[in-house]
This record gives sequence, structure tokens and C-alpha cells, in this order.
Amino acid sequence: MYKGLTMFRVALIAIVIGSVWIGIVFSYTIKDLKNFNVDKLDSVSMPLLLYGDGIGFYEISSNQYNNSILVKILDSNGNYLDLKTITNKETVNYFVFEHTGEFTLELTNLSSNPVQLTVEFGDTRYQEFLIPSLMIFIGACLLMFTGYRRLKSYITAQPE
Repeated sequence: MYKGLTMFRVALIAIVIGSVWIGIVFSYTIKDLKNFNVDKLDSVSMPLLLYGDGIGFYEISSNQYNNSILVKILDSNGNYLDLKTITNKETVNYFVFEHTGEFTLELTNLSSNPVQLTVEFGDTRYQEFLIPSLMIFIGACLLMFTGYRRLKSYITAQPE
């Protein structure tokens, strides 16, 4: 019984440490948050320096529905990494970058009305999630195994 309780504690500790570690990685990601008021057929841009290779993201929230916003991601050489027209009130998209450089998020309002936008642009740093994700996975497996062993050890008498 004591051994099962210890394994249960180890599982919970692994899950908690992995979860906190992922939270810390998220808090240290390279990202920028800005608010824009974009008139019809007007454009704004948001540059960001990203390092190495990875997966970048952008989250765009607007104050109204039925928008038409053209979103472009450009690398430092002027190549398009992503080109989309979004119509939702809130959108999250991802793009892959393969080198260090300045990346630019360019937004063009194609709507007939001015739009207020809140934009978050950054790097996901997905490479740093491997170890804490494995800790959470192993902790969850240990937790299930411990629960299975406890249930297996119960003997219930069935009346005949």
C-alpha cells in the first residue's frame, strides 16, 4: 500500500512539474501584442525578430463580425510565408520559418468599415515542449497504472 501511494505522489509531482514547465516556456516566448485601428483599404504592419527555425503564430481579434482582413507574413527577404483572408472575429494561425530574421505581419482591411484589431504575433517555441510533455505523459501513465493496481487489489464478495 505504501509503495502505491508513493507512485501516486511521483505521478502527481511529474504532472505538476511538467505543467508548470510548459507554463514557463509559454511565458518566455518571443511575442508582441499591439492594438490597431485600421480604416477601410488601409494597411498596418508589425515586424518581429525570430531566431532559428520553428513555428510562428499570429492571433487576431476584432471588435466586430463580418470583417475581411488580408493577412500576409513576410520574411526578411520579402518572401510570403502565409497569405490568408480572414473573416472571423477571432483567428489563430501558424506559419513555419526556417531561418533567423525579421518577419513582418501585414494586415490590410478589405472591409467597408474601419476595424479595431488586437494582434499577437510570435514564436511558439515548440522545440522546448518535448521534455515537459514527456513528464506529463509519464506522470499520467503512472497515475493510471496506480489506479489500476488499487482497483485490482480490491476483492469484492459476490452473493450467490
